[in-house]
Amino acid sequence: MQNCSLSATVYPVSNGNVTAREEYRRRIQQRQTVVFGTVSAIMAVLLLLAMLVWSGVIPFPFKRDFSEAPDPNEIITPCLPEGATDPVDLAKINVNIYNSTTRTGLAGEVAGSLEKLDIVVSNTDNWGGESLQEPARIRTGSAGVEAAYTLAQFIPDAVIQFSPDQTTETLDVVIGADWDGRLTTKQVAKEYPEGKLENVPECTPLEEAADN
Repeated sequence: MQNCSLSATVYPVSNGNVTAREEYRRRIQQRQTVVFGTVSAIMAVLLLLAMLVWSGVIPFPFKRDFSEAPDPNEIITPCLPEGATDPVDLAKINVNIYNSTTRTGLAGEVAGSLEKLDIVVSNTDNWGGESLQEPARIRTGSAGVEAAYTLAQFIPDAVIQFSPDQTTETLDVVIGADWDGRLTTKQVAKEYPEGKLENVPECTPLEEAADN
């Protein structure tokens, strides 16, 4: 009886297959290295830019200058137009009188006083804004600056305020708590012997005031 011997042949893994797999892994690692390196470099640049912007070395690229709403309580006193020194004829001055105080009937009282100077009073009413301390605040647009300066000569310590909303020569006169009457024509002539208008100290040029 013959003995049959079984033999198993083991075939080695192909060197070509091993080389291809290793090459694939190597390429994947290279891609990962490139991606991670690129991301790290970008993050480093962004971090550097952020630090420079934060420190003020580089201006913020998206910074925008937003215009602020004008402050209604800010007082801008316009200068007289260049060369304008002659007072306005009182009969050509038109005003609205507003009472910002708790004194009943003050607007009517002031209106009667100004009408004796031949100033035209178009309206009297209570002031809808804040109460004022000064004797009077004379609000004017560009067209009424000379009239405002003329009227201010009759009201000591009156404040002239530029109001861009006023487009006519009509003035708004807001009476404050310190109102103590007006000067007479003789008193004004004595106070201003040359009969000329003078700019208020630290006034704002009219064109600049109109741009605010």
